[in-house]
Amino acid sequence: MKQYYFLILPVLMLCMACDDVTTSDLVGKWQLKTVEKNGTETVVDTVWYNFQSESVFLMQIYVSQGDDYLFLYGLKRQNDNNLSIRLEFEDHIESSDWESRERSFTIEKLSKKKLTLRSEDGYLYSFIKF
Repeated sequence: MKQYYFLILPVLMLCMACDDVTTSDLVGKWQLKTVEKNGTETVVDTVWYNFQSESVFLMQIYVSQGDDYLFLYGLKRQNDNNLSIRLEFEDHIESSDWESRERSFTIEKLSKKKLTLRSEDGYLYSFIKF
């Protein structure tokens, strides 16, 4: 039995490393699943946030009327504490719930498969990695 103890530590370390998540895990395509405000949850499946690099952001919206996609490019600025991000577009976005061309979010949850952002105006956005 003693001869197996040397295997336990590396296996435990490997399992713990699988849960390590950094803000670089934000890079990728995230599908918006729900938006919640004041206890009311709305299911969404037509919006994607794409964090393409440390500073480039793309919002992709499926427009069912024209069976087409709207692509909106912008910039992402991440605070030094890595707990909040600011997204901004050149123009105001009329096809979304954004009231201005820029918005700040607090990262409430970030794992390899799930992302939860809280906007400065109280909306809670839940995403899955696409």
